[in-house]
Amino acid sequence: MSEDKKDQTKPVEEANKAQGQEELKKQSKRAAYEEEIKHTAPEELRKKLTNKNSDYVFRLQKALLENENIANDQVEPAIDSILPEMIIAQQKGIPASTLYKMSPTEKAIELTHPKPKKVEQKFGLLVLDNILLYLALFAGVYGVVQVFSKTPSGAELGAVTLFVLVIGLGWMMAYYTRWMVTPKDKRMGTGKIVLIGIGVLIVMFLWVTATSLPGMRQLNPPLNPWAEIIIAVIAFGVRYYLRRRYNIIDPVKQAHLQDGKKQ
Repeated sequence: MSEDKKDQTKPVEEANKAQGQEELKKQSKRAAYEEEIKHTAPEELRKKLTNKNSDYVFRLQKALLENENIANDQVEPAIDSILPEMIIAQQKGIPASTLYKMSPTEKAIELTHPKPKKVEQKFGLLVLDNILLYLALFAGVYGVVQVFSKTPSGAELGAVTLFVLVIGLGWMMAYYTRWMVTPKDKRMGTGKIVLIGIGVLIVMFLWVTATSLPGMRQLNPPLNPWAEIIIAVIAFGVRYYLRRRYNIIDPVKQAHLQDGKKQ
């Protein structure tokens, strides 16, 4: 690049650099202001409210007392919890009615009946949760039936058959429930998912049939009924612990809870 071109582009680069630094300063100042608001006493925040937001708060307080019938000493804390975000939004020219996109009456309902927070479910945990569920069901049912059966049924469940079966079912059901709550424009077509499900079921049926043949006994030894019951109890206990530890919830049930519906 010639010296003349360098001289021409230098002022532009300096201007862009100065503009970038100015933008960073504004962002830093804005972040500091928002942090300050979050730590400001509610009494001071109320003084900062615009007339429009003050009216919104007044009507919200009235709705909480009259419509939601909550105790007087719970009204102010409920309103105090949303004051910081109201002040931050109004600094940007956004009134409370626009921020929440609901009337004070509707906001009062939301404050007193909050929806469960959405939990991001890891697919691996969903698969494991379903595997443990099917392991408890299959092992438990087969074990109990064989314990109380007076004559051998000949339908003992092999160890390899059981574990491969529950792994396949666990993965399939986890995938299906995740598919159900995925937006229609982002998920696989219904026809494809049905075909995949049928294919997986056929493979599992063939697997159970093949591993149940007499020649497979050495590779697929039948489980003792009491061992199956013990496996079922352990699987149920581990599943219960993991669901509480990692807050695992079925995606379909979570979607219903988010919509305010009861499962």
